[in-house]
Amino acid sequence: MRYIHATDLTASELTTLSILFVIIFNIIKAKGEFMDAGNGFFYNLDYKTRDSLLKLEINWEDKAMTRRIIRYEPIKIDVLKKLIEMRFINLEEQQNNAPKVQDFYEFLVRYPNVLVYGYVVSPFRKDYRVSIEGMIVNDQDVDKLLMEEFLEFSKTADQVRIDEGLVCWWD
Repeated sequence: MRYIHATDLTASELTTLSILFVIIFNIIKAKGEFMDAGNGFFYNLDYKTRDSLLKLEINWEDKAMTRRIIRYEPIKIDVLKKLIEMRFINLEEQQNNAPKVQDFYEFLVRYPNVLVYGYVVSPFRKDYRVSIEGMIVNDQDVDKLLMEEFLEFSKTADQVRIDEGLVCWWD
């Protein structure tokens, strides 16, 4: 594979490349609705698929639900990976002072028995997203190394529990 720097291209080639980029982006966008988060990330707006992955059954069209956030049950790495791949969650996203999604994902790669939890925001709000605000480890999955790394990872958490498994949460 050969890499080309933009300064190596003529103005005509740059224009052609820009047009191709717009065409490719529009093809991708046409396959599903996306929302610009304002930071270069485009959220997938197919909330029915998002909610299905998170095992949520919500009628967002119900007027009482249009402005809400809903908590989802703890999920494993396979679901988090799908949310990332399908652009329902941004790797750079973080809930207040919580670690970034990327950090949670990397922790789950090392410890696939760890679960993350959080909430989803209504598709009718401009801040539509999936957020992670904590982790849970079932008691039977805790060993010394996991306990040490969990406590290190969650040292900035607003709440940490180590009885009957491990739980951390960021407000």
